[in-house]
Amino acid sequence: MDTTNLKHHDGHVLIDPVVEEGLDSIGVGLFRLNETGHLTRFNHNAALVLGVDENTGWDDRHISRVDRLLGSGLGENYTDIIDNDSGFVRRDLRCTNSHGCYVELDLCCIPVKDGPDRQPGVLGILYNTQGRAGHSDEPAYLRGQLRILTDVAAALSSSQELKQILKVILIGATASQGVGFNRAFLFLYDENTDKLSGHLAFGPSSAEDAAGIWRDLDAMRLSLGEMLDPEQGGGDDHVDPITGLIADLSISLGNDSLLSSVCRGGTWVNLETTSEMDPVTRDFADRLGTRELALVPMISKGKLQGLLAADNLITGQPIRDEAVRLLQILADQAAVAMERARLYDAQRERSDELERINRLLAESQDQMIKFEKMSIIGELTAAIAHELRNPLTIVGGFANLMLKSDASDEQRQYLNIISSETQRAESVLDQVLDFSKASRSDNRAIDFSRLVEQNLGLLLGQLHSQNPDMVLSLASEKLSVFGNGDQLSHAVYQFLKLVAEDLIPPGSAEVRTESRNGRAVLWIKINCPEETRDRITGLLQRILKDNRTSQRLTILVAGETIRYHGGDFGLAIGDDSIPSFFVELPLAKESGNESTSTSGR
Repeated sequence: MDTTNLKHHDGHVLIDPVVEEGLDSIGVGLFRLNETGHLTRFNHNAALVLGVDENTGWDDRHISRVDRLLGSGLGENYTDIIDNDSGFVRRDLRCTNSHGCYVELDLCCIPVKDGPDRQPGVLGILYNTQGRAGHSDEPAYLRGQLRILTDVAAALSSSQELKQILKVILIGATASQGVGFNRAFLFLYDENTDKLSGHLAFGPSSAEDAAGIWRDLDAMRLSLGEMLDPEQGGGDDHVDPITGLIADLSISLGNDSLLSSVCRGGTWVNLETTSEMDPVTRDFADRLGTRELALVPMISKGKLQGLLAADNLITGQPIRDEAVRLLQILADQAAVAMERARLYDAQRERSDELERINRLLAESQDQMIKFEKMSIIGELTAAIAHELRNPLTIVGGFANLMLKSDASDEQRQYLNIISSETQRAESVLDQVLDFSKASRSDNRAIDFSRLVEQNLGLLLGQLHSQNPDMVLSLASEKLSVFGNGDQLSHAVYQFLKLVAEDLIPPGSAEVRTESRNGRAVLWIKINCPEETRDRITGLLQRILKDNRTSQRLTILVAGETIRYHGGDFGLAIGDDSIPSFFVELPLAKESGNESTSTSGR
């Protein structure tokens, strides 16, 4: 029912919709009265008996209407119920409901206080006794049932986690403060396979075990609400040993067994020793070690969620139909909560997936911007290099021509310097042009270890006369990075060349690749003599200084290439005080036929 207009008068909702749906499914009426005796909430069955709906006026919702219809005397005792915190039970009330049908009812009311202001009121339950033989004559019975329902509903409403919901229903079924079964077994239904699978069980495994457990629980003197509270132990990761009885049990419902009938029909069954059992149900009962079982389906909105089985194997007490009915109400509540939890999990997964996709899109966009910048830088450097090459060629040419003339020794010395520096400038321009060509290459997945190996081999071949001592060790796993292969190759080569020409002599270097924290890392450990370590470290720090105007052009370009690919480089000093140079790039994540970087700058 729609209770939007009811909240205007009461402001709070005590009973979770889960309870209302469970009670409606078995014909139990539930209603809530505020301090002034006005109906503020009622489920469908209570509405039928009391003759109210969402359009009923406020004056027609007063307790006097309940009294006129039921003749219960609730109005006369209403103040005492609230002030003295006492229950109110009336049996065998006879009346005609709003549809003109004669009904026989038991009425049970308890005082409640809910909401942040702890507003007082009364919660009532209407129990149809027609055709229900053998119900308890104990005056507090209905009041106890209502307490169990409200405590379990409160626990189910406070949890979105399926694991906690399943524990709540098992605790409610087995606790002496709850339904009071000795053992309870929970099976979850898989729609794809049309099978029930054993999931979780609560209860002692033997009489000796039961005596210890029940003695400890009695000593703790916990209410059902406290037992269901995760802070009191209901939310721990403890799994009862009897879960092992059903952990590997799978039951097909594609047959004519009683188990299948219970699940398909949605009606509970109280099995007795004398009951005739089909082979599937008999094997199921034998697995649990008893032929006296309560079988209760867990159904929400017509969809089977699972099956709850309970017994009194330890005490041997007979299973009362009334206990199974109450267990059915709890199972219906749990089924609704389970469906809600699964919907919540599915929504959360979709949200996480959308967040991941959005993050990848943002990273891809950022990466595309960076690659575009690199392309522009390449075009600029190419233009500048071509403009500088012409005057350098002329200067170098005239210097070489003058060296062939009759120049004095002093002039020849100056001309050699001009020629040498011109050649060095042209070499730098060649490297810049190499970078320019690289910036126009396609981006792709690159084997980082293979890239390092190729460039180290190329470098050692070109510096053969200097014979640099550099030992290579590659990672055992493949280190795939994503980017412009020519650009990255150019950058790695320049860093290796820096170490080989300026930092190694008179020592050696260990070159290795590895995976660390989702990144591919190139380590170059410089094994220089102890007396030269400070000098090598200082030189490397000056070369890598953040002040770009002081950096070498080749290192500046190589460094920017690494950064634009989401990586980094720098100096690291080990525990042995030996300096190491490192270059790191984000590992690529394979996705179909494409690869993308796992991170970017």
